[in-house]
Amino acid sequence: MTTPTGGAPTGGGAGAAPPAGAGGAAGGAAGHAATSGPAQPAGEGPPPSADGAAGTQGSGEGGAPGEPPRSGPGAESFEATGSMGQGSLRRDRVRNAFANVEGDVVGGDKYVLLLGGGQRRLRTISPLLDERVRFAYQEHPGLPAAREALAGRHLLILRGAPGHGKTAMAVRLLQSMGATTTYHLDSDVDFTSLADLLERGGDSVERGAAFLLDQPTGIAGLRGAEYEKVQGALALAGAWLVITVSSTEVADSELLTAVADVTEAPDQRGIVSSHLRWRLGDAVRDRLLADDGIGTLLDELLDGDPACKRAADLASAITEEWETGRLDPEAIKARHARQADEDFDIWIESLREPAVRSLAISLAVLNGLPQEYIATAARALRELLEDDRPHVLMAGPDGRPPCVKDPFGAPRRTRLTRLRARDVVKEDGEPGRALEYKDPSYPRRVIQHAWVQYEIQSELLAWLSVLVVNPAEEVRVYAAAALGAIAAESYTYLCDQVFHRWADSENPLQRDAVAYALQIASRDPWIAERADTLVEGWFADRNRPYVQATAARVYGMREDPELAVVALARLTVVDRATVAVAVGRSLTDLLAQNVDSTGLVLRTLHERSTDHRRRPTALLSFLIVAAQVVVGREEWGTRSEVEHWPALLYLAHHQEELRAPFVALWRESLNQADFGVEAQQVLRNWAALAERDPALRDMFQLMVGAIAYGDPRTGRILRRCAADWVDQDELAPLPLTAAVVRAQLDLEGV
Repeated sequence: MTTPTGGAPTGGGAGAAPPAGAGGAAGGAAGHAATSGPAQPAGEGPPPSADGAAGTQGSGEGGAPGEPPRSGPGAESFEATGSMGQGSLRRDRVRNAFANVEGDVVGGDKYVLLLGGGQRRLRTISPLLDERVRFAYQEHPGLPAAREALAGRHLLILRGAPGHGKTAMAVRLLQSMGATTTYHLDSDVDFTSLADLLERGGDSVERGAAFLLDQPTGIAGLRGAEYEKVQGALALAGAWLVITVSSTEVADSELLTAVADVTEAPDQRGIVSSHLRWRLGDAVRDRLLADDGIGTLLDELLDGDPACKRAADLASAITEEWETGRLDPEAIKARHARQADEDFDIWIESLREPAVRSLAISLAVLNGLPQEYIATAARALRELLEDDRPHVLMAGPDGRPPCVKDPFGAPRRTRLTRLRARDVVKEDGEPGRALEYKDPSYPRRVIQHAWVQYEIQSELLAWLSVLVVNPAEEVRVYAAAALGAIAAESYTYLCDQVFHRWADSENPLQRDAVAYALQIASRDPWIAERADTLVEGWFADRNRPYVQATAARVYGMREDPELAVVALARLTVVDRATVAVAVGRSLTDLLAQNVDSTGLVLRTLHERSTDHRRRPTALLSFLIVAAQVVVGREEWGTRSEVEHWPALLYLAHHQEELRAPFVALWRESLNQADFGVEAQQVLRNWAALAERDPALRDMFQLMVGAIAYGDPRTGRILRRCAADWVDQDELAPLPLTAAVVRAQLDLEGV
């Protein structure tokens, strides 16, 4: 970009504006803003305050005494515009929270098509299965040859009779390839869709990924051409796929080169032995296998057709019985008989102590979060559930009274083993540990089991009611998602007990919780139909702005951005700061998950800002989006010196069609009376980022030139802002950004 002497900057960029009289695309942006914005001549509109900005005094919401201020410190609008990058952070947290209760641990939006034309998100292989195979696999004689074939072809079909261990062998093969991530494909996946997914490369599935496809329903229709396409896509992506099929399911002779037959019966006693060694160690394994009762039991239960899973389940039953301190073959047989269909129920019912059961539920709700959040929530739940009636305590043999509450009763590692959970490193390199279930399906199942099987509904709702207003946003979002999982079982009950009341709450955190919970529960078509009717009623209720704000937050969760933006634009006619903040945060959520909607959002807000009735809500919504949506250095490759840049500034700088509404909305925001403090707050936060990043500072300077071009009043406001940034009483001065702003305004002659 070049700046002619005595004129405005020329060239591309968000702030590009031509010298007076110049035309062109950049001039169109500035010129459009100059003619359509509220940069009134002297004497029109509210006069600037002493600092040169439009009047910004904080007034009550609607002027009613006792209500929170409409603008300025202490107002909901001020908090929303001061949360730099909060919307982008919220997107990731909401996505992870929703995935937690939907049994999906894959970040991002990675989908494959199914044979019926539907779409389903990819899911990773169960960590429990991965762990069992990694540490307790009894190697099959055909494994070396199969490994060599997979390494050369990237696609292998394991064919064999049921019970021969094909699934475990497939997982072992993929582990030996050193895959970055292993995905478990649904049996009705469409092979052509899988090839397309792989060919899209980095935008979809990472290089080095592996795929397991168990007993696909469409294998009979797989022909040579599709096989070649999938194999080629796998090779180009450095990925691997293992398919397991029964002995007679490969119909096309062209596929036979990819088939490895699994014909040798597995050593079932060897499988039991390897699992016992993994779970209990060599010494205990040897002792158990030497026991006559266990030997008789193995002879009885392992007789008949081969069944690798049956042998592994028998080892689990023996292990669980051993851990009780007993070794009763009949009890082992009973455990084994129930395991196939009731494994989860047996496990969850074995967690009898209130402390362990509370930790299991807390972990289910906050699965994957730092251990301190989970432990604190577990203690709070335990205190709600404990019997607080007086007890008669008898002294023990040593004369001391028993300890009713012992926080040191069992260390975390022991409880994690019982909970089938593990600790992992925290995200983003933060020191400390997070906790998660090994099986991603457990969180939702544990939550719904606790809700359905016990008479603790009131206690659970009271506990979750505290979590949804927790200071940590991650905790709030995960708790709301758990409410959604409960609502999927008891929608009408939660509407009566929670949703109607929270939707009309003055606390925005409770209103957000309703929006998140309804989004989860609405995966069920029956609930979705009724939830839509409920939200439409809130949307149209002009007498209750809080329920309208809740409706706005629900629309921010919608998958179709065009329909959502149209609905949110209609709400701009409601002149209540609470509704305006909800609209702004919902537009933020839509952009954070679909940045391609930026043009639609900016054009819609600019159009609404030309109507005096809609202007306050439209401009505050713009300021919230400006503050809360950022582009990340790693995600966008900005090569910046700060981690995040303002998304609207970055996008308007690079996309010419965004500049006109972007510049116009900034100019109107700085000049309007309702939320002038919020406008200056966002501008200052952008300036603070620009202070630390030369490239961002150049963009910021161009933006200032475009906003001030031909508009002395806006120029005076910007000049006063720059002076405030280097005031002698300013605790965090911004001298570099203030200098480029003053230089640009001098160049513009304003």
